[in-house]
Amino acid sequence: TEKTFKPIALGMPFVIVGTKGSLKYLKSYGFKTFEEIWDESYDDASDDERIQKIADLLYNLNRLSIKEKQNLFNQAQSILQHNWDHFYKGGFESILWTELTNMLESIE
Repeated sequence: TEKTFKPIALGMPFVIVGTKGSLKYLKSYGFKTFEEIWDESYDDASDDERIQKIADLLYNLNRLSIKEKQNLFNQAQSILQHNWDHFYKGGFESILWTELTNMLESIE
């Protein structure tokens, strides 16, 4: 959704508060997530556990000092650049067009 693509388009890190497997689904489109930087095990958790894990993650990120947050942001640069390039330089668009074309062909 736009809530996911807005931080990608703006080069910002993100945590997805969504259904189980949302990060896995996003990765299937060629995007990278921040599993090397923070715990993303929430993506596989059941509903109640997932919400608690996300809340804990956000709480812990919020408690970091400005310097620690800057360090995380610096660590995320290659992921942010990859996602930005994938979004703006045609990789994602190509995947979507192929998917749409295949769906339309299957209707015929």
